[in-house]
Amino acid sequence: MPIGPQPNVRFHREPFIANSPKFQMIPFESDPGRAIPLPSFLQPYVIGSSIVAGIAVIDSLWIATSTHSVRWTSLFPSCKAALVLLGIAIALRAIGRIPRYQAVTAKLHYARMSNTAAWCALLLLFVSATCILSYLCVSIDAPLVERWLIAFDHSLGFDWPAVYQWVLAHPRVHEVLEFAYASGQCQLVVVPVALGLFGKREELPAFFFLLVIASGYLLLISTPFPATSAFVHFNVDDIAAKATVSDFELLRAGSLQVIDLANTQGLVALPSFHTAIAALFTYSLRRIRWLVCIAAPLNMIMILSTPTQGGHYLADVIAGLVLFALTVFTYNAIVWRRSLCSNPRFLPFSRTVDLAGRERPL
Repeated sequence: MPIGPQPNVRFHREPFIANSPKFQMIPFESDPGRAIPLPSFLQPYVIGSSIVAGIAVIDSLWIATSTHSVRWTSLFPSCKAALVLLGIAIALRAIGRIPRYQAVTAKLHYARMSNTAAWCALLLLFVSATCILSYLCVSIDAPLVERWLIAFDHSLGFDWPAVYQWVLAHPRVHEVLEFAYASGQCQLVVVPVALGLFGKREELPAFFFLLVIASGYLLLISTPFPATSAFVHFNVDDIAAKATVSDFELLRAGSLQVIDLANTQGLVALPSFHTAIAALFTYSLRRIRWLVCIAAPLNMIMILSTPTQGGHYLADVIAGLVLFALTVFTYNAIVWRRSLCSNPRFLPFSRTVDLAGRERPL
């Protein structure tokens, strides 16, 4: 090894970033001068689009070979909104490439807004396709497991009817829990927009893939282990509450054949998806400090509200937390493996993420 300082090389794990229009040179102590092209954000978008297309194909094949159908008019609003978002993304990107407007568009973050619109369009299509698939999975009519869930709750000393009646007896508590539980749909819009506009560039794609992984695990678990909602099992007096899960029994009985996306319901008991996404929302916003200070307590209350407002057993909530942990572990394992494939010896996961954030968005 040559003795003396080497030019343009820093002998520690922090890489030296050299300027290059195509890629950035990242010399390392044991392999100085090694050039590693930073990953393009087009590749994750293509992967995400392929996943959505794959789910849509599964939906189409399942519907074609069964007696179920989709009320296609209920699918038009989400498709129309996705097309509008994609149009906005393309328009912003095109304006940003005009030389005379580049200085202005850079200050107004047109590239960031274009990236956000594109990923939100994909997220909207994913939610619609997955919702159809969840309805089809319930129609399999697998044996119910709620008696095991109730036995588990009793082993922990949790009495669902007693907790439900206590919440009803305290109107203020009920209002707070109801607000927190209902905020899930709003956060599904606000969180990706906030990540796209205020977070690092890799955080919105990460949120999308975390949601994809969580949804995949959810269907893999809930399809063979369905459970009737606690609202129905304990026959609560609130007719409106039981109506929010009425499609479950209709699908299992075969009497619901037409899936209407304009009036979908939450059909999964085990695990609680509200619990999982509440944790995912907070986890995804962890680097936006001013926003996570709002999201963390709100989502904590959402998790607490899940049994009484969502008709879930305590076992469902615990399973939802396990689903969240499994989702994050799986995502990090995938990213780590991809980083090793890019540079098997020297590029750690955290550095891959940091460097990817410097690449131009989609």
